[in-house]
Amino acid sequence: MGCFRIDLSSPLELLFYGLSLLQAYRAVQLTGILRRDWNGFRQPPLTRQKMHLAEQAAFLLAIPPSVIVHEFFHAIPIWQFGGRVVSCGYGFYWGYVQPDRIFPPGQEWLISLGGTLGSLLFAAVLFTLLYKNRSVSLRYFARQSLRNLLYYSLIYYPIFTMLTFIGDWRIIYDFKATPVLSGATAVAHAILLLLFWQANRNGWFELVGHSSDADAVEFARLQEQWQLNPHDTNLTLQLVSALRQGGAPQKATRLLQQAITQNPNVAGYYLQLALLQNGDKKRVPGTAVRNLEKALQLGLNDPRQQAMAHQLLGQYALDKGQGPQALDHVDQAIRIVDAWTETPINPLFKANLYHLRSMVQYRLRHPELALQDAQQALTLVQGNEKATAFYKQKLAMIEQWNDRR
Repeated sequence: MGCFRIDLSSPLELLFYGLSLLQAYRAVQLTGILRRDWNGFRQPPLTRQKMHLAEQAAFLLAIPPSVIVHEFFHAIPIWQFGGRVVSCGYGFYWGYVQPDRIFPPGQEWLISLGGTLGSLLFAAVLFTLLYKNRSVSLRYFARQSLRNLLYYSLIYYPIFTMLTFIGDWRIIYDFKATPVLSGATAVAHAILLLLFWQANRNGWFELVGHSSDADAVEFARLQEQWQLNPHDTNLTLQLVSALRQGGAPQKATRLLQQAITQNPNVAGYYLQLALLQNGDKKRVPGTAVRNLEKALQLGLNDPRQQAMAHQLLGQYALDKGQGPQALDHVDQAIRIVDAWTETPINPLFKANLYHLRSMVQYRLRHPELALQDAQQALTLVQGNEKATAFYKQKLAMIEQWNDRR
């Protein structure tokens, strides 16, 4: 356009450019990772690592070209209405165009809306080009890019505009100047948001990750078996667990909710729902606690599941400062694990229980017992380099606490 410039006198513009350059640096790093193993990235199976890369790319690599299209679709109506673009900026993850005049309200509305229409068009085209690609990794990238671009176009950007008064939506929703056009936009916006919410809630943007080709084949077999016997409790629990571990929590949650509606007395359903609600959260949410208690009340048959439920309840009690309750739950989990002899228990799981109890013991002002549990956790992970380093650090932390007493 011949209009690009950086306004060094604008602190806000400099801030935006600075933040964008940081993201652009990450984008360059990600591009290098993908280029080094592009063929491997495209080949099946879709592993959790590839999913993570695709999710990063859906933000770092898909948004910059969408911003160009967004700003170009602002410029098109400006030109059509006889105006000129006298200034513009592009910072990879944000941009602007400035016309040479103020247009009538209806034209201002279309100029402002044009950017979002361009972003939505770009999202639709990118998805259409890739959603049937032979590479499952690129198909996943297509879904995640569509999800990200819809989120930023329909949710983040309108909220940002309303809070900062910077951006297009303050003009799009200027009901005093353009009541009919703004009203029609609000209706269309609400419909799109509803569709987006339903698609996200139903797991439409998700695909299931697998650790190997054999794992992918096993998952397909499990799915086929479940479709033939959708009321089979064991098959449902296996499928939910595979979906959860494969990075499709919304699909798993939807399947569980349907299963609970049909059979509300299966303890394993509530445990799986609690695990989904807990996810990667640092603190166990109250909704998960209620489902864990329900699962224990109904009776979990698998001792490992019982121990897992008590572990999460112990963590929740510790976070709430309820030391005695936390100790009771963790003690129960350890007793269950120690009594289980039929199949080996993952030593990492046992180590985590002892580490959790060491934190509880320290909270209860039992430093010697806390130290014993920390040492036991470290002993259990011998041979696992990463876990050993982690528990050595935790042991050293407890020793330092004890030295200060």
